[in-house]
Amino acid sequence: MWPIRKSPFGRHEDPIEHMVALLSKEAESGGTPLNEADKKILASEAMPARPVPEELRVRATRLIEQILEKEKAQLGDAEGDPKSFGRSLEWAGDPDYPNIVALAEEVVLSRRARAGKPLGHGQARLRNQVRLLIYGLLLVFLVILIVVIVGAAFQPK
Repeated sequence: MWPIRKSPFGRHEDPIEHMVALLSKEAESGGTPLNEADKKILASEAMPARPVPEELRVRATRLIEQILEKEKAQLGDAEGDPKSFGRSLEWAGDPDYPNIVALAEEVVLSRRARAGKPLGHGQARLRNQVRLLIYGLLLVFLVILIVVIVGAAFQPK
């Protein structure tokens, strides 16, 4: 059973705004800050009728990739900051599906596809259970075979 985790964001903190702020900070460090209209588009709900402009989509995707790479390099396998960009994704998509979450999801999925899909826990567990079942059946068959051989050897003629 999965543990229930509490959001690291307080009542007056919005994970979407936090993610947009982190993306904006990354853009500023790159020398091309996001304007208010870009921030508003990224924080707004993703709708097919109002797609993200292609220039902003490409730029935001590149920035998200940079942020996730930096976080991965800093953390390795450690848990890290619960308010990091990558960990904020868990809490940002609840009420609606903002553009920044949709773009981050695209980046994460493309990174997984490039790295190759690892064997999931469910698949590994199923494989182990099948092996255990096969070994158990072989053991039962071996015991029955031994009983038949021993019984035949000691049977009166």
